Amino acid sequence: MLQGKKTFLRPLELDDIPIFYQWYNNQNINYWANAAWPLSTMLSEEEIEERFFTPQKDGSRYLILNEEQKPIGTVGYRDVNLPARSAVLFIVIGESDYWNRGYGTDALKVLIDYLFYQWNFHRLSLDLWDGNLRALKAYEKLGFKVEGRLRQARFVLGEYRDGILMGLLRDEYLEHHPPHPPQGI
Repeated sequence: MLQGKKTFLRPLELDDIPIFYQWYNNQNINYWANAAWPLSTMLSEEEIEERFFTPQKDGSRYLILNEEQKPIGTVGYRDVNLPARSAVLFIVIGESDYWNRGYGTDALKVLIDYLFYQWNFHRLSLDLWDGNLRALKAYEKLGFKVEGRLRQARFVLGEYRDGILMGLLRDEYLEHHPPHPPQGI
């Protein structure tokens, strides 16, 4: 288990499927997470298991736990490019009571530290839609920089919206986030 200041990350377990079922079938969560509502809602538990709990060759997904070990979201990486030492990150805080309280930023920092310090990744990237300003601010706080826009790449509630591409290089991150020894649990 990896620990941050406010969060813990642990691998997924099959017992987590019901909580993913709640999160990924919640219109509000899907709207902010990927602007895909209502297209990505109404997944069955079997579809949740296949989509999120099947081992991937090029990435991993973790459960985010709060200080009391309550599941509040998921974070992970995909599209690993070993020669370039890069990956694409993603995060969803599935419990809206934990929005705007620093839990997502903390969990993402734990994962970034893990990938840069333990796995020696060189570059991490992520994407979001232009209406999710809360996520944009959180990513910028960690050092991500806007690298581009995908014009009208998302269709949200009847209108086309831009996708935003962001990137973070290891050297830039190390300048502002020096490594620190793990804290005891």
